[in-house]
Order: sequence, then structure tokens, then C-alpha cells
Amino acid sequence: MKIRNAFLSEQEIALLHQGTIQILENIGVEVNHAEALEVFRSNGLRIEGKRVFIDEASLWKALKTVPDSFVLSGRTRKDDILIGSGKTVYAPASGPVYVQRAHERRMTTCEDYMDLLKIFQTLEGIPVVNANMTEPQDIDFEARDVFRLKECLRLTTKPLMGFTTGKAVSERCIKIIQDFYRDDSECYRVMGVISPVSPLCYDEAMLEGMIAYAAAKQPVLIASCSLPGASSPVTIAGSLVTNNAEVLTGVVLSQLLCPGMPVIYGGTTTACDMRMVSPAIGSPETGLFTYGVRGLSAYYGLPCRSGGSLTDAKLPDMQAGIESTYSLLSSAIAGVDFVLQSCGILESFNAICFEKIIIDEENIRMAKRYVNGFEVNEETLVPDLIKEIGPGGTFIGSQHTFDHFRDDFLQADLMSKEGYESWVKGGKKDLFQSAGQKADSII
Repeated sequence: MKIRNAFLSEQEIALLHQGTIQILENIGVEVNHAEALEVFRSNGLRIEGKRVFIDEASLWKALKTVPDSFVLSGRTRKDDILIGSGKTVYAPASGPVYVQRAHERRMTTCEDYMDLLKIFQTLEGIPVVNANMTEPQDIDFEARDVFRLKECLRLTTKPLMGFTTGKAVSERCIKIIQDFYRDDSECYRVMGVISPVSPLCYDEAMLEGMIAYAAAKQPVLIASCSLPGASSPVTIAGSLVTNNAEVLTGVVLSQLLCPGMPVIYGGTTTACDMRMVSPAIGSPETGLFTYGVRGLSAYYGLPCRSGGSLTDAKLPDMQAGIESTYSLLSSAIAGVDFVLQSCGILESFNAICFEKIIIDEENIRMAKRYVNGFEVNEETLVPDLIKEIGPGGTFIGSQHTFDHFRDDFLQADLMSKEGYESWVKGGKKDLFQSAGQKADSII
């Protein structure tokens, strides 16, 4: 028994697809880049001003050249990760401005950035590193990207997510990584993140990033993040078709630029708190969007990306735990291939918290165990053992128990499982304290 399902029916997926085709063919997507517009035009697509119109036949033609999986390479072969294999890959935060540690919230420093890299390099549940996980503010803006890339390559061996904000930034990022590896093979060494501007636009910087990654034959992740009721329709279905049209326009461009270029289909739209017209990322609707995004990506045969441990809480408290678990477990159940923002997020993407990184990684282990379900067969039913032990007996000393308990039961590292008296003798540590101590020991 495995717990995996995107939950949308074939009819619902068909309706979402047809709604998207209506947008692509009749409304179009604005593309703010002359070279990108010429690529669409030279391939026979209709252009009106800056709007690109994509017919269904052209869409499916492009989708056929996107690989359903690819390997993102790290420093050694054991660091390589397969994306799109049906096994969920969990990735760090992306973009928070602040860090929080021991309940102190501040702007990120270079030391914070290096400490975060040490943690992510050590955590087995996070097999990829994101150069854009946060921005140190104690270094000049012009030197910031180079510093971050240098430290990623110095302190970690895992595959990298790079920068995509414009031509110069993207090309420099790719060159630094390629020079570091001095690798003439066709390995995928860095993955970029391309973000449409909702509703139905691409800005120049993101398109320049796409073109740079396509020229270097490196993969990209294209993900929409709209605000329902503001930058996309307030209904989940309406936002899904709007976001779908945005992402698919990027997918088509990627294949016109470089047929066979790996692309991850992404969606990280969440709910909106209409009282303040602000993101409500720690909402149950975040999980519903995830199921929709996974259903659509599967329909198109593309690897999928969603959000991870998302919360609007300001501290790693019970609110953070509840909200993060809903969004994380939805990604795991849906079988999302690549989960960005999987660890450490607080206050609606604005902060990354050291202690919450550790707590979220433990939660990821629990989510993995949950969706893996359990086996029902002769080996697990063990009728002979039950007969041997009999009524009133104990299984604690049987060889079968020793052989299987590590696989059947998750051994939680941080969660308190001891008796009350032992907990008191151990200093009455709560989860936050345990996580902070683990973070400190890693650093």
C-alpha cells in the first residue's frame, strides 16, 4: 500500500487543459523580450505586439521534446540526483531576506550564509543546494552573487540551483560553475528558476535568464506564483489555468531555443488573505494548488515542482508546525518530483530559520515514511511467528522483530519519546531547543 495520488479526475484535468488552451490561443501571454518574440515568430506562432499566441498543436509538439527525467550533477557521482523519477527531491529555501536564530530576526550576513550551507551540506534529506537561499546584506550587491556561488562550491558537494535574473548574471553564474568543474561533458551542473509575472507576462530579466540557460544546455524550473484575487482569479481553478498558460508558454520557448532541454513544471501559488491582500502560504488551499499542479504536470508528462514547509507564522511554533505539515504532506502525497522551500521558511517566505530547518528535515523524514505505506505479504503477515508466540506471549525477543523494526518504524531523532521523568532529568528540552543544539553541532 502506497499513499500517492493527485486526486483530480480525468474530466477535471481535461477542463483545466481546455481552459488553458483558450487562454493560449485567444488571450495570449505577454513576452517582453525582442529575441524571445522573434523565436516564437520564426517558428510560426502568432504575435500581436508583445503577445504570443500558442495553438494546441504547437504546444504538444514542444512538450514531446521535454525529457520526463534528468540527472543534476554534483561534485561526485554519489552526489548526483535524478529528478522526475517518481522519488521526491527536497530542496532548500529560495529568496528569504531575513534569518532567524534563537528567536532573533535580522538581515542575513555572510557568516549566516556559510552556516546555512554547512547545515544543508550535512542534511541527508536535502540533496541539492540553492545559491539563492538568502542574500547576505553585509557585502556589496555587485559582489554578492559571486560570493554565494564561491561558498556553495567551497562548502558543499551537492548539485546547485543558480541565478537567472538577467543575461549577465545568468551567464556569469553558469561560467563560474563550469570553470569550477572544468567539465567538457554534457552534464547538467546548474538549474535555473524562471518565474513568470502574473497575470500572463514574462519580464525581460527572466527571459534573458531562460535564453542563457538554453544556450548552455542547462535545465530550468519554470514556476508561477500568483496572488489569487489580485494577480490571478480568486478561484483555485481559475488561478490554475492562468498559471498553467504562463508556465506552458515558458516550456514552449525553452524547447524552441533548445529542443530536449530539461524543464520542471512548477507552481507555488497559495491562498490570499483578502483582509490584507497578502499571501497566506500556510493555508489548506496551498495543498489543493499542489494537487492541481501535480495533476497538470503529469498530464503533460513533465517533472513537477511545488512548495514545501510553508507557513505564515513568525516563530517555529505550533502554527508553523501545523501549516508546514499540511503543505509538505500534500507535496509528498501528490508525488511531486522537486520540492523547493522544503526547510526553514517562516513569515510567508520572508525569513529562513535555523531551528526550523532542522525541524522541517525531521518532518520530511516522517512524510516520506507516511507515503511509503506498508507491505502486505507473507513476510509481513507472519502467521507462523504468531502461532509460535501464541496468546499472552511477547514478540520483543524474536529475530523477526530485530530484522524489521528499523524499516517498519521511523526512529525520530528530535521528537521526545522518553518518559516524563527521563525528560525532566534531561533538562526538559523542547523541540526548538533540540533543533538549535543540532544546528549548532553541525556548524
